[in-house]
Amino acid sequence: MTLAPEPLAGRMHLRPGVAPPAAIHSTRPDLLPRLAPGRRAGEMPALLGAVFTLCAAAHRLTAIAAIRAARGEPADDPAAAAQTLRLATAREQILRIGHDWPRLLRQDGRSDEGALLLRTCPLWRDDLPPADRLEALPVWLAHKWLGHTPADWLQRHDADPTGWATRWVEQTVRFGTPGALVRLLHQIGPAARTLATPGRSLRPAATDWALLGQAMADDPAFCARPHWHGQPADTGPWSRRADVDASTPPLDGTVWLRLVARLVEVLRLGAPDGADRLDHGACALGRGAGLAWCETARGLLVHRVQLDADGQRVQAWQVLAPTEWNFHPAGTLAHALAALRDTDPAQRDAAARLLSVAFDPCVEFEVRHA
Repeated sequence: MTLAPEPLAGRMHLRPGVAPPAAIHSTRPDLLPRLAPGRRAGEMPALLGAVFTLCAAAHRLTAIAAIRAARGEPADDPAAAAQTLRLATAREQILRIGHDWPRLLRQDGRSDEGALLLRTCPLWRDDLPPADRLEALPVWLAHKWLGHTPADWLQRHDADPTGWATRWVEQTVRFGTPGALVRLLHQIGPAARTLATPGRSLRPAATDWALLGQAMADDPAFCARPHWHGQPADTGPWSRRADVDASTPPLDGTVWLRLVARLVEVLRLGAPDGADRLDHGACALGRGAGLAWCETARGLLVHRVQLDADGQRVQAWQVLAPTEWNFHPAGTLAHALAALRDTDPAQRDAAARLLSVAFDPCVEFEVRHA
């Protein structure tokens, strides 16, 4: 078998049925030790947005916040930052659901129907200001994806978090006119509901940021294999629901519920209080050092910067991305992949792809057989 060449951004190699840590191997390069030292701090937000093209807006915002924290400056317009993060995250989630899920999960690999539908989504209307795009999103969701108003759909979901999405799909297939999303969910649902992913959630509201920043500074390998209180943790729409919906009891994770959580987040981001859904902030860590974080489509993103004595040039910069939490070689996904050891080989590849899509890497992934 001829292996595909590694892309510049690296790739996640998955080996279902193999015990951790060998179940996941990452070739993601750490470019910042070569790119950041000696560079003017003001150049970094644009550079990081160009290097990390997925969630670029989140990287720019977090870089700006980290620099301001390192200089002891107050946050720059938190309300505007929250709105930018809300729009960027909603767009990324919709792109993932409408375009990438069909491409990665459909048996024929086609995503053209979903891609065509996304052309009508108001979030990509550059002729509208961001607030108007977000205000128009619920109507688009109701007509193109849900067959319900988002408020009605969410009310039903909140009353039955584990069962509503399944009933919605089945009822739409049986009695309605299912679109591309419902047809895909109907196809993958039986397998997705059987794949267990019990995990340990990384919760921003319960995070000691100074302690996390110290770990990033002290251990050069921490950002490649992060851990919290000695254990891997996962992050993303499923994990952060514990902070957003504090009254909701914890649920045992499955691939199905993790995928549904992404759809639920889109609906919540389109609601009037959507700007309050994603945590973001910054703190100073000492002389010339700052830490900033925000929740992105894939999970918690953290930047740490050390500036020179004048606060003008970068001495060191670390980025801790969601993919390193979620694709940790000893984390939730790695153990779920290992549990496929006794799965029929004909189904193992599809199950591994479902798991990877549920945890959503920011680079390509490849399923390899042991």
